[in-house]
Amino acid sequence: MTASGFRYAAYGLAVESAIALPFRQAGAEGPADVTIRIGSVPETTAPADDGRPWRAVPGVFRLEVDRVGRYLVEAGREITVEPTAGSDGDVRTFLLGSVFGACLQQRGILTLHASAVETARGAALFAGPSGAGKSTLAAALVDRGFRLLADDVTGVVLDARRRPVALSAIPAVRLWADAREALAWTDRTSGPTRAGIEKHVAPVEHFCPAPLAIHAVHLVRSHNRSEIEVESVPRAASFQALLNHTYRGRFLCGPARHGEHFRALSALAKLAPVTRLGWPSHPFRPLALADAVERRLRAAA
Repeated sequence: MTASGFRYAAYGLAVESAIALPFRQAGAEGPADVTIRIGSVPETTAPADDGRPWRAVPGVFRLEVDRVGRYLVEAGREITVEPTAGSDGDVRTFLLGSVFGACLQQRGILTLHASAVETARGAALFAGPSGAGKSTLAAALVDRGFRLLADDVTGVVLDARRRPVALSAIPAVRLWADAREALAWTDRTSGPTRAGIEKHVAPVEHFCPAPLAIHAVHLVRSHNRSEIEVESVPRAASFQALLNHTYRGRFLCGPARHGEHFRALSALAKLAPVTRLGWPSHPFRPLALADAVERRLRAAA
């Protein structure tokens, strides 16, 4: 802890926070890249009310969640949280999701709706919509000896050689009740992410603390057929497929942000093979999917 709260390392950033987070703890040396504080958030920080709970203009993002709190992100450096009636878990859930995602975007970091693990050839990403099984698959692979890199939101930057790199994020996964039971992780969770919701945070010991060049991207989605299906995405279609899995892409503001975003997406589509992984939604068989994915990952080593 620091005098102002907790000190963490996440997404390649030094984060000082007044709120306890499941990030990796870090020493207090040097200035913070991102500061999270409790304070007052003005009710209006962006134009015209169109019914959305969030507002975004270049360098400023504001989110208001009914019966939880208000959040303000400025210049990718300052996050102000004003809790209203939400529990600590409620406040933390939105902070770690939409709010920190907007902060990463303001810093020019591509955000993908994906989990990621370390393989012998680099990072393997599993992208998909909410409920597709990204976290479940990552947790199952951790049990098979792979190290977790990120859960749900993967940050991507270009290194000095213009290669897409996945940033080390959070040493935990968030699992629904059926996934915890299927994986036998019921005794490894630390509590629900939000009051009344059966999704729990599960700390992970096998965690990769360093960024990794991205080796492959797998687009995960359940289907109503009986078998696991694997299909390569043609290079010409990879960019659009990855664009469709941008995390909170509507938050992007300004030509500079869009330019950084598209450059990283273009490099990723060019250098990393993209495949579609379809798996049966009934019966729920995450271990069978993990077996199939593990075989592919080890064969590519």
